[in-house]
Amino acid sequence: MNALGRSPFTINGNKTAGSPWVIAPAESVWRMLDTFGKPNVAGYGCFVGPTSPLGYAIDFTLNGTRPEVTASNICRPGFFCPYLNVSNPATYPVVCPALPDCHFDRQFGNYCKYPQGLFEPMPCPIGFFCPDYNTVLVCPTGSYCPTGSTVPRPCPFLSSCPAGSGTQAHYGTVVIVLALDFLLFLGYIALRIRERMRAEPDKPLFSFAAKQTNAAEPSKSNVTISDVDSNIKALTAGFEKGLDGHKDLSMYYEFENLCLRLPDGKEILQGVSGSIRAGRMTAIMGPSGAGKTTFMNVLMGKIARTAGTLKINNAVAEMKYFRKLVGYVPQEDIMIEELSVRENIRYAARIRLPDSWSNKQVDEHVDAILTALNLQHVAHKRIGSTLVRGISGGQRKRVNIGMELAAAPLSVFLDEPTSGLDSTSALDVANILHSISRLGLTIVAVVHQPRVEIFEAFDDVLMIAPGGLTAYFGPIADAQSHFEALGFVFQAGANVADTLMDILAGRGEVRAGVNSNIARPSEIVKDWKMKMSGPTPSVVARAVPAESSIETMRFVAKLRGASFLKQVGISHNRSIVQQSRLIGAFVIESFVGFLTGGIMGVASGGGESFTGILIAPYQLIGAAPRYWFIGMYGMLIGISISLAATPSGVKVFSEEKAVYLREAEAGHNSTAYFIGKNISTTYRVLLSSAHFVAIFYYLSQPPIDLGIEYVLIFLNFLGAYGLGMIVSMLVRRENAPLLAVTTALISEVLCGFGPTLKFASKNGIMFLYDIGVNRWMAEAQYALWVEAFSNIADLPIAGNAFGYVFGKTGFNIGIMVVVCVAYRVVTYLLFLSSIHATTLKAFFTFKKKAVEGKKVVAKEDGFLEAN
Repeated sequence: MNALGRSPFTINGNKTAGSPWVIAPAESVWRMLDTFGKPNVAGYGCFVGPTSPLGYAIDFTLNGTRPEVTASNICRPGFFCPYLNVSNPATYPVVCPALPDCHFDRQFGNYCKYPQGLFEPMPCPIGFFCPDYNTVLVCPTGSYCPTGSTVPRPCPFLSSCPAGSGTQAHYGTVVIVLALDFLLFLGYIALRIRERMRAEPDKPLFSFAAKQTNAAEPSKSNVTISDVDSNIKALTAGFEKGLDGHKDLSMYYEFENLCLRLPDGKEILQGVSGSIRAGRMTAIMGPSGAGKTTFMNVLMGKIARTAGTLKINNAVAEMKYFRKLVGYVPQEDIMIEELSVRENIRYAARIRLPDSWSNKQVDEHVDAILTALNLQHVAHKRIGSTLVRGISGGQRKRVNIGMELAAAPLSVFLDEPTSGLDSTSALDVANILHSISRLGLTIVAVVHQPRVEIFEAFDDVLMIAPGGLTAYFGPIADAQSHFEALGFVFQAGANVADTLMDILAGRGEVRAGVNSNIARPSEIVKDWKMKMSGPTPSVVARAVPAESSIETMRFVAKLRGASFLKQVGISHNRSIVQQSRLIGAFVIESFVGFLTGGIMGVASGGGESFTGILIAPYQLIGAAPRYWFIGMYGMLIGISISLAATPSGVKVFSEEKAVYLREAEAGHNSTAYFIGKNISTTYRVLLSSAHFVAIFYYLSQPPIDLGIEYVLIFLNFLGAYGLGMIVSMLVRRENAPLLAVTTALISEVLCGFGPTLKFASKNGIMFLYDIGVNRWMAEAQYALWVEAFSNIADLPIAGNAFGYVFGKTGFNIGIMVVVCVAYRVVTYLLFLSSIHATTLKAFFTFKKKAVEGKKVVAKEDGFLEAN
């Protein structure tokens, strides 16, 4: 190759990582120039023909001006020119024809292992650093030196960086994440042992392997009224304190001609009148579609009436001002199934009771409710679900009631509280409600064909005929005699409630000699109207205290409810407990993050993944650029994150939509709940993204600061979560995961790799890119990765390949934060609209049921709109 017989760059053998690179001394090479015959002419020394001027002299003209001839000007920092002699133009850098092995390397995006001539510059090789143009040193232990390094880069803590490292192999984050997983596992075991000991203190601790599915405890024998009365007294103190010392405060209603007419003219309620007294339990009965639940919702103010008058404590008023003093128990037992009995009731108490109550006072009130509802023996058991059995159906119903009693209300409305229960459990519920009413509460319940004992537990009954018309209102004890006086027959031993339901449905039996037309609901309603036009039958009720005024109730209502910040904290804490009980989902989410990060790390191949066009004037000695790989890598990372995070984002709100709708109606601050829930899920996003980054960073070995890489990945996870939340608010729960993943995939693909940002800008679709987090992460990651080679690579050309802009990582991170927040703002608006939409949906459901009920009567009675 030269006068020495071999390449001066391999005089001591091929260079190897971690070992000094020994080359022939410069003086010996300079002496060789004399043998060429033209010592001052550049172009000699190319290995394909050392004695011929085959080299192409590099033009160092910059912006039309040739700079001063110095070593740093003609051999730029990051390049190695060991045989350059500034005083001898024959040694100035040249481009030589490539040998076959070098040509092959360049075609595949790799730099040649050695220069192709004595005076051809080369990028400082990987694993070495070049502090000046003619010095090459081994990268020291604890550092790494990518191609073109002038100084070593320190490796992060707990990294494998032996001498001669060209990339960092950081395993420290993997160790930290695994250690954190182990600590979380120990914490989980400790919490489960504690939960087990509290729920089943009499069972041996080391039967812990028994499944939660077997944890249900059979219901105790039915609770008699006398049993409940002794327990119910425990509630007195809590209710009196909840009324701010107004221990005789009560709530009663008088309503006259309550009507509900739809915009299309159909009438669902057609003039319901009556009065509901405090200290009594009132049943609302009627056939399906008659308007029972509609009437109760109109009375509660959940649906605005179109006509009629409502008086509260002798004053015309609207229920919306007293929502915090009213409890509503829905037909479905809506509660957080992962929480225990006590946790569900305590949450409702802490949210809805006055903010001035201490935790001790709240706990005492909750304990009193558990005692009153005969739930103390299952206080620490989880509610359970269809897959994981917890407490019994009767106990769930009592928890449902307890969540409303936790607010120390003056009135409690219940929608079919005994439905779905066996006769014993249903009687337990009725007896408990009866005793609670004796505390001075107003209890109103929609019931459907109750057994005799349950029916007799009520004091009064409002019977609604199809079409929303009053057929009877008064004491339970007088109902049979009223209808017997009309000519109806009650068979001996028959359930009075069943007979009354038959009468309302137009199938009542009349005595011989009585006109059969009396059995028509229209005639029953007419008779009641005639009766009401005379003296109103008395309803026995306790005296109404003078302090039960509207002003007093408004004052008490204003005291109710925890502060906004406290509600945020309480919602946050509940969600944390809930997530700790869903350990399976948490483990899977972390594992998927680790798995997808590992796949992306393996896909990178490790080592240097970038090769760019060299800076001027060295372009001709460079390799084929590999811009596409880092650009595509940003897109693939986004896609993998969308698969790992979006399904979990869907579950944040969709799994408990019924719960937050119920709580919003009860007066919980929806904004506080939304914020608390979001904050609580951020921790798992932090952890799942940490699992992704830990293995990804170790395997891909990017020349990017670990902290910045983690922030970028975390914000991408956070954005994918946000998209999942948005989709969960728009479609049904069973359809949301698939649609959310598809939406996130589209968003992550539009990151600038293909179609590029230049294409998007040219075609006016840039906004589609800008609203996605991965567009900003991919740009920042690409820039940081490429900037590691800023000494030798032409950065503007690299950025222009996709339209990326370098040097604005902080800006990109800021925009990612804004996009993540924007996703949650959109989710919040959809969240609020879903609460409103649910009310409208319920309204039209009532409309449908009422119209169907009218049609049934029209067929049987010929009576539809006459009244």
